[in-house]
Amino acid sequence: MSWFEYEGQCPGGTAITGRIEAENHEAATQILTEVMRVRLGDIREVKPAAPRAPIRDADFIFFNEQLASLASAGLALDEGLEQLARDIKSRRLRRFIEDVVADLRHGESIEQAIGKHEAQLPALYSRALRAGVQSGQLAGTLLGLNQHFRLMGQTRQILWEILSYPILLFVVGLTIVSLFFMKLVPQMAEIFSDFGTRLPWPTVLLIAVADAFPMILVVLAILVAGIAVGWQLLRMSPAGRSVRERIVGHLPIVGRIYRASLISRFVRSVATSVQAGITLPEALRLAGGVTGSPGLSVDAERVAGAVEQGQAVFTSVQTCRWIPALFGYAVQVAIGRDILTSSLMHLSEAYESQAAHAQSMLRVLLFPVVVVVVGGLIAFGVVGLFLPLVSLVNVVSG
Repeated sequence: MSWFEYEGQCPGGTAITGRIEAENHEAATQILTEVMRVRLGDIREVKPAAPRAPIRDADFIFFNEQLASLASAGLALDEGLEQLARDIKSRRLRRFIEDVVADLRHGESIEQAIGKHEAQLPALYSRALRAGVQSGQLAGTLLGLNQHFRLMGQTRQILWEILSYPILLFVVGLTIVSLFFMKLVPQMAEIFSDFGTRLPWPTVLLIAVADAFPMILVVLAILVAGIAVGWQLLRMSPAGRSVRERIVGHLPIVGRIYRASLISRFVRSVATSVQAGITLPEALRLAGGVTGSPGLSVDAERVAGAVEQGQAVFTSVQTCRWIPALFGYAVQVAIGRDILTSSLMHLSEAYESQAAHAQSMLRVLLFPVVVVVVGGLIAFGVVGLFLPLVSLVNVVSG
């Protein structure tokens, strides 16, 4: 199938332009003239453009805010976006907006124009846009989505801070231990070789570790590189992403932070989608996709299907792996009292606070653990180095 741009006149004489998808030029002409009754002036095939790189998160949030402002003010989207493109410094975002404006002026709707460039946008954005147009609350839907994207960015930043802190402590500790075993221990081993006495077993073990330490570092580097490469390869398939998520979810403390942040984003997404007029099943699917979690998306699809079949949310979430039972209980109680949005917002804040608390615990506990481990290794090394000196003093003193 190919796309064709056309210009012509409607049966009433009104000028019309647009795009149509057809197998070939003849089929497109036949549809326009015989089915749509358009008097064609020009028709040409549109070559598919090469895929472009995704828009950066900060640029996308800015574009989404401006689109919401235009929709809220009731201004013409093509004119408003054209003026917006002139003031943007990001070349990638400017090209994206210019493409959208061109599609709008060819007679396409905003959701069709955005959908054509879905590869450059966050997952399911065009779907959320379509839901906002259908509900008549496009501005509210877009502003709600911005909250999700900001929260996602904050979560990624938190996770990076969580990971960078242990990595930094590991590098510092490894540097101290490496200097000890590769510089100090070999020098002391040369001195001990001149004693002519039998060395204690801690000293023998210490010297053996120092001799093998370069090989230990090589093996450790290969292991770390292998884990890093394998971790990146898992991103290339849905099954691999699910495995990554299960691994992160079962890590001590880090898993609790990840799970709580994920649920907080999901619950907030459901709340803002429902507030924008989107049905609960569609809001569940949309929220599952916005989080980017494979497991949560599967759970959301299962619950949404159950709700569409008339099953209660509280019952359907009991078998979910990621969606907590508390979410189902909150939805069931809130629907009966007509306070669904506010209840879910409070629940989202509760999970966000839980994630922040777990993060503070990680910061408090991790540094003492690293200090104890590194200090224990250094203490063992010091004892191993000084035991021969004690023996030598005893021999000299008679």
